[in-house]
Amino acid sequence: MSRPKAYDPQHGYRYQILRYDEYNREYDHVDYAKDRTEKNYLLGEYRLADRGIYKAIELPQKFWKKGDK
Repeated sequence: MSRPKAYDPQHGYRYQILRYDEYNREYDHVDYAKDRTEKNYLLGEYRLADRGIYKAIELPQKFWKKGDK
């Protein structure tokens, strides 16, 4: 899978949440999540809010907070 144009890793986060823009046919950045629990919560809330297509990508380990595995 190629990187979406919205790919923008930030240190201290494990996941980046993206929303699919059907008009431009590409993913846009929405939010970050520190762990799986926060990722699942945010995905559920965003999907309830506007019924859009959301997905989360896992960022490389060098961007995670120290001590995460």
